[in-house]
Amino acid sequence: MPLIGLTGYYLDKSEAGSNGLLGTLGRDMAMMSYDYSRSLERAGAIPVLLPVLETIGVEKLLDRLDGLLLTGGSDVNPILYGEQPKGYLGKLEPERDAFELALINSALERDMPVFGICRGLQIINVALGGSLYQDLEKDLGIEYCHSHRQFRKWQATHPVHIVEDSKLYRLVGQEELWVNSYHHQAVKNLGRSLKVTARSKDGLVEAVESTDHSYVVAVQWHPEMMTEKETMQQSLFNDFISYVNTK
Repeated sequence: MPLIGLTGYYLDKSEAGSNGLLGTLGRDMAMMSYDYSRSLERAGAIPVLLPVLETIGVEKLLDRLDGLLLTGGSDVNPILYGEQPKGYLGKLEPERDAFELALINSALERDMPVFGICRGLQIINVALGGSLYQDLEKDLGIEYCHSHRQFRKWQATHPVHIVEDSKLYRLVGQEELWVNSYHHQAVKNLGRSLKVTARSKDGLVEAVESTDHSYVVAVQWHPEMMTEKETMQQSLFNDFISYVNTK
């Protein structure tokens, strides 16, 4: 069974255990939702949570892995894509940013299969020279709200249109897919070697893939939250692991 590394939240000791956040007060914490690991397990993979490392190089880490899943979470630091942070920016995790950028760059160099979800799509885009809207409603208007937290995690709230010439269309087999939505940021300028494979009706990027690598796929919604109810969403993980097994 392939070994898949999953990135997770980084909570430093000033946050863990305070203000309703989980963890133990005074200790740095690495955290991850079980939705990701269960979806990978159903697909036939062994999931491994990757803590932010300080001294062990990512090359040694990736040598032990067969694939990389970049999960959702905090905002990416706008300084990394050449913008000044705005007042309505969300929580930042600079340690996580640095670690994930190093992981992505190394994984792409070795053509390791990569799957990105929500923030995962965004950090891939930034790693490849792209930029983000720091807050959709503030930057574009209230009609661009994509954070539908009043719904159950597995409930679809809007459709995305899928580009026919894409891995996603080959997998889904249809032009439209209904998805959930929990993000307040999105791709603004597309990174190099990426192509858009799905958009929402308001034109925002909902999925991308790489044209220079064998398997780099990322989606803006959270399929891991929907896999218990939607077999089509589980198929995204199945496809990822099926490709990993061919490497």
